[in-house]
Amino acid sequence: MNLKENRGLLIVEGIVTLLWFGMITAGVFYPSTLLTLVYLWFLAWVAVKRPRWLPAVLVAVIPLEVSKQFIPVLILKERVAGFTVSVLDFFRLAQAALGLRWLYDLRKRSVPTSWHLLKKDSLIWLFGALLGVYILSTLFSIAPKQSLAESVRLVSMLVTLCLGLIYLPTKKDLWLVGQTLIVTGTVLGLIAIGEYLSGHFFFNVTPAVLINRRANATFADPNILARFLVVTFLFAVAELERQDGWPKRLLALGAIVLQGAGLGITGSRGGLLALAGAMVIFAILVPRRRFTLSAMLLMVVAMIGAAATNPVIMRRLESLSKGILSASGGIREYLWRVGIAMVRDHPLIGIGIGTFGTAFMTLYPYFNPYSTFYVSLSHTAVMTVLAETGIIGFTVLYFIFAKTLQRGWDILRRAQDDQLRFLSASIVAGVAAIFISAQGEGRLYEEPLLWLLWAMLITITRLEWE
Repeated sequence: MNLKENRGLLIVEGIVTLLWFGMITAGVFYPSTLLTLVYLWFLAWVAVKRPRWLPAVLVAVIPLEVSKQFIPVLILKERVAGFTVSVLDFFRLAQAALGLRWLYDLRKRSVPTSWHLLKKDSLIWLFGALLGVYILSTLFSIAPKQSLAESVRLVSMLVTLCLGLIYLPTKKDLWLVGQTLIVTGTVLGLIAIGEYLSGHFFFNVTPAVLINRRANATFADPNILARFLVVTFLFAVAELERQDGWPKRLLALGAIVLQGAGLGITGSRGGLLALAGAMVIFAILVPRRRFTLSAMLLMVVAMIGAAATNPVIMRRLESLSKGILSASGGIREYLWRVGIAMVRDHPLIGIGIGTFGTAFMTLYPYFNPYSTFYVSLSHTAVMTVLAETGIIGFTVLYFIFAKTLQRGWDILRRAQDDQLRFLSASIVAGVAAIFISAQGEGRLYEEPLLWLLWAMLITITRLEWE
C-alpha cells in the first residue's frame, strides 16, 4: 500500500509541477510564484498521504488572500490597491485538491460519511432552500450575469461544506481543525503586530490601512482579519477549558494575548461588536467556565492595550458610543435608505443576488449624497439579503441562523461528551461572530470559514446520533 501510495504521490507531484510550469508559461514568472510551487507540492502530499488533514489546510489558508499575488494566471482586469491579482488563491487551490481527492475516493468506494444520518439534518435542508433562493433570485435579477456569478460562488461553498462533512468523520479530526484555527490566529496576531510596529504591510495597502496603521496581516481588509481573530479566540478558550495541564493552558493563554493584540490594532468596530456578542453566546453554551471569564478579560485587556497605542484606532472604537450611524460618518444612513427603497420596490424576491451596487448606481442614484459613488455596497448583511433576495431570502437567513443557535443549545443539553460540547460552543459562537461582523462589513455567505464551521457543527450532530 505504501509503495502504491508513494508511486501515486510522485505522479501527482509531477502533475502539479507541470501545472506550475504551465502557469508561469501562460503568465509571468516572478519570485513569489515559487511559493505557489512549494504550496502545490505540500497540497499534493496532504491529498495523497493525509487526506483527512485537508479541512485543516482549508482553514489555515483562508487568511492567505495575499496569495492572489502569487498566481500568474487568470489575472483580474482591475488592480487591487496597485497589485496585480489572480482569481485563484491558495484557498481555491485547496478546494480543488479536496474535490479531486473526493473523486478518487468515490471511484475507490471509500467515502466514509454516513449520508443516511445527514439526510435527517435540518441544516442541510435549509442550505438546500438557500440554493433555491439563489436560483430564483438569478432568474429574476436585474443583472443576471452578476447573480449567476454569486450563485456559482454559493455552489462552491456548498460543495466545500459537503466535502468537509466527508473528511471530518471523527472528534479527533474536528479538534485538529480547531487547533489549526488557534495556531493560525496566533500567527496572524504576530504578523499584525509586526505590521503595526514596522509600518510595512503585506497586501491591499489602502490609505485606511497605511495612514491609520490598521493591521490587515494577509487579508485584504482589517475587518475580515478582526472577525477571523474573534473566531480563533473562541477555540483558544475552549482549548484552555478542556486541557488539564498548565503547560498547554499557558500556550492557550499566550495565543489569546496575541490574538487580542492583533484584534485591537485592526481598529475594527465590527470586530469589537462581534467579540462582545460571541462572548455572551460562548459563555452560555460552554459546559464549564473555570477559565472562560478570565480568558475573556485577558482578551479584552490585550485588545484595549494594543489599541490604546494608536489614538486614531482608539477614536474609531470610542465612536461606537455615539451609535452606529454616527460612527459611520453618515455613510451607513444613505445605504440603509437605498436598501429600504429596494425592499419596498421588490419585496418578495429582491433585485437579484449580488446586484446591490449595480442597482444603487443605475436605478437609485438619487439616494447618493456625494458627487461620486464613494460607497455603493450595503455593508450590512441583513440589508443586503433583504434587498437582493427579498422576504423569501430573509426568511431562509432567519431560519438558518436560528437553527444554528438552537443546535448549540441542544448539544449543550443533550451531548454526553464534554469535548463535543466545547467544540459546539466555539462553533456556534463563531458563526454568531461572523453574522454580527457582517452587519458592519457585509461579507456573510461569501465567508468560507462560515461554511467550514457549519460542517463541523453538522458533524458533531452526526456523532451524537451515532
